[in-house]
Amino acid sequence: MSDILENLTPLLSTPPTRGRRIFKFAGVFLLIVAVFIAVVFGASAAYVSIYQDEVYPGVSVGSYHLGGSTGAEVKKFIEDLNDRLAKEGVAFDAHTARADMSFKINTVSDSDTVAEILAFDGDSLVDLSLGVGRAGAWYEKLFYPLFLRFKKVVLVAPVVINDLSATEILRDNLKKLSDDPRDAGVVFHDWPTGQMEIIPEMAGQNFDIPVIINQIKTDLGQLRFNTIKLEAKYFDPAITLKDAQAVAPRVSEILNYGNLSLNYIAPQTKARREWVITATQMGEWLRLKKDASGVIIFSLDSGKMGEYLEQQRQDVDVPARDAKFVMENDKVKEFQASAVGLRIDLEKTYTDLAKAFEERNYHPASLSKTVGLTVAVAEPKVQMASLNDLGIEGVIGVGVSSFVGSHTNRIKNIANAVKLLNGILIKPGEDFSTNKYSSPYTEENGYLPELVIKGNEIKAEVGGGMCQIGTTMFRMAMNSGMDITQRRNHSLVVSYYADPVNGNPGTDATLYEPSLDLKFLNDTGGYLLLQAEADYKKMELVFTLWGKLDGRKGWYTHPIVSKWISPGAKQITYTENLKPGVETCQGAYKGAVASFEYSRITPAGEKIDRVFESFYRALPQICLVGATSSTTIGVSGGSSPATVLSTEPAVE
Repeated sequence: MSDILENLTPLLSTPPTRGRRIFKFAGVFLLIVAVFIAVVFGASAAYVSIYQDEVYPGVSVGSYHLGGSTGAEVKKFIEDLNDRLAKEGVAFDAHTARADMSFKINTVSDSDTVAEILAFDGDSLVDLSLGVGRAGAWYEKLFYPLFLRFKKVVLVAPVVINDLSATEILRDNLKKLSDDPRDAGVVFHDWPTGQMEIIPEMAGQNFDIPVIINQIKTDLGQLRFNTIKLEAKYFDPAITLKDAQAVAPRVSEILNYGNLSLNYIAPQTKARREWVITATQMGEWLRLKKDASGVIIFSLDSGKMGEYLEQQRQDVDVPARDAKFVMENDKVKEFQASAVGLRIDLEKTYTDLAKAFEERNYHPASLSKTVGLTVAVAEPKVQMASLNDLGIEGVIGVGVSSFVGSHTNRIKNIANAVKLLNGILIKPGEDFSTNKYSSPYTEENGYLPELVIKGNEIKAEVGGGMCQIGTTMFRMAMNSGMDITQRRNHSLVVSYYADPVNGNPGTDATLYEPSLDLKFLNDTGGYLLLQAEADYKKMELVFTLWGKLDGRKGWYTHPIVSKWISPGAKQITYTENLKPGVETCQGAYKGAVASFEYSRITPAGEKIDRVFESFYRALPQICLVGATSSTTIGVSGGSSPATVLSTEPAVE
């Protein structure tokens, strides 16, 4: 034991010099590490600070280095590339076994329909390039920028391509080299009395347009302006003449199901349009295809359907419109409401029509005979809410009526009222009076004489046609969920005021200064703006109410006529106001009892229902005849030969 203690004594008594050296070394090492970390942190922080408004070095797009560029410089770089693209375009060399050709797609064109087909998106590239190294956790934002010095990042330039226009240009150029393959088909000309034709198949060669467009995006995304090589592909038809002959006997069965209807309700005006596609038309549009099970069925040709739908664009398509709002003397002097753009969605509408038609192949118990037309929506760039401090945000409701068949003076009176009403600001709490803003109905106020019926007499009166204004205002107020405080229907059933959906009377409102008015209460708590427009091509009057979107809703059922009343026998009134024997007549009017329900939901969520009932008196054909010496002044139920001056119906 003593030996062990003797051996340990020197160790226990060793001075602490060696330990101090170890601790000292460790301290120096830790200090060096701390200094290194501090230097790295400091250098990284300084590096980030130096490039705080610039793209970090090591970031490129294609072969172009963007490091050290500000956002404005990156955008200028892209603008220069767009200028180059506009001048050079994208070049193609197309090759087939029989011929070659070269052509270009340019963004500069004399045609208004081909604009901005190809472009680099400068704003997106600015965001992408400045975003590199500035995302993620704090340590990534601190150290990754330095790491970019050693590992480069190559971005793909964002490219915007108008696929529709690019496809159209590519097809127009490549159709000279293309022989599209054609499946065998069956067409019935002039169904049902015409003749069926069986069309044989044909092999062909064409170009894959979607693949070409993707190649354009890839090359331009890497800033390559080289010529793109195109090779045609050969295709064999999927359906042969033998296949077509086998199914041809079923064509009568398919077309015997009858017509298809294409319906459309305008999102804002709620106006309804319907197009009937006849079995005769569909007989010309037939094509054969294989369904998911490989069974050959009858469908509709997309090209011919597309041509048909293109013809409907004039009744559906609406360009997007930016808002304008300029006030003067408490009225909106210059006003243009922002409007959502609408455009027929050809692909979706064709798909829905084809699906409805293809149901005929499977002998369904119930068959779809009505298809809704689909539209794509484009929002305006400038919205109403950004241009005023009155709280006017958007459309609350719209009213529509048709004035097709109106006389010249009637149209001018409507136009004058539209001018007076357009841009009116309706104050919070105001009981809006249509007469207040559109009257007086005098020549001094821009109105002209127009025929009206007063009692049993036809006469011209200044301001005729104002009931078109009242009716449209009534429908607008209901579609806006407003409290209707005054309304009276016409005394006669007048075609101008027929409901736009079912054609029945009942949703009209008459104006006659000073007692007959259309009024509604502005209970929104904010200002309302009235927009009045007349479309003289469609002969439609459209009133739009703008205001704060507070959640209110309004709608009404289409009127039901519970009773029609016969106009009775023709009446003749002899008068000294016409030359003897001369006759002037107005048409007969059926009477009616009609009603509909108006429902509105308040901002508080309360549902309020109200029934509007209307009685329209019957009026026989009334003729004024110039009295002779043998006639008595007054009314007669008979008739006698006379010279007719006018048989056009007057309006009340």
